[in-house]
Amino acid sequence: MTKYYPCISIIYMQVITSVTQKGQVTIPKSIRDIVGITLNGRVRVTADEDRVILVPQKSFLDMIPLINAPAGKDALKARDYMAKHYERV
Repeated sequence: MTKYYPCISIIYMQVITSVTQKGQVTIPKSIRDIVGITLNGRVRVTADEDRVILVPQKSFLDMIPLINAPAGKDALKARDYMAKHYERV
């Protein structure tokens, strides 16, 4: 009997970038595209010994459709209302 294993795709990319006087680092567009960091997107920054790890974070407004709305309520309408009345930070 043949065993089937799930196909795993690993993309490894390495670039060198500089740190500004304010401590800012530019993440190249090719890497932002791979991991899904969008314009004005948010990232979680953690440190592990000699590494800095950036993990893209979804905004709360983007996650609203994933939440089950209470009976009789529409999560997409709530998202539209929030998008119109609250400013992203």
